[in-house]
Amino acid sequence: MFTFPEALASSEDSAEIGPPPFYHRPDCNICRQQDGLKTGSELLDAPRPHGYIVEGEHFLVEHAPLKSASAGTVIVEARRHLLDFGEMMPTESAELGSLLHRLVPAVKAATGVERVYYLALMERAAHFHLWLVPKKNEGQLRGLEYMAQQPPLTASLSDAEAMSQKIRAEFEPSA
Repeated sequence: MFTFPEALASSEDSAEIGPPPFYHRPDCNICRQQDGLKTGSELLDAPRPHGYIVEGEHFLVEHAPLKSASAGTVIVEARRHLLDFGEMMPTESAELGSLLHRLVPAVKAATGVERVYYLALMERAAHFHLWLVPKKNEGQLRGLEYMAQQPPLTASLSDAEAMSQKIRAEFEPSA
């Protein structure tokens, strides 16, 4: 159930913690990661390349975990703990649209791809996060088969850091 931030401030039994406006939850690995805490997940606690690529008022963008993504795959995360588009405030929806309008071309330019796949499941972490996966023009895999390929796509720390810098450089001039 969604609770507006104003209601959380007055709720005695709320599970949410942290200062407004984000109300992070201690049982959410994305909230914990944004607060600089360990999550207990080897995948999530591994070093991330080059910090956040974009820091907006309502969203953060970072490179995806190296063991599960190719260089240039980024994750857009809500700063506030929320599940999906339906729980976004109008200002969050507006920022997300504007962010994606600038970020997708930046990912395409930096990675040299024609398509960027979107993936948003919120299954393992019930906190809004949208994966932007550059679709490389290699091989025969398309769509779901590309996303689920085994072994999974991976990236080295140096390749991911270089790609994060390229994406940031492409994103910034479009402001």
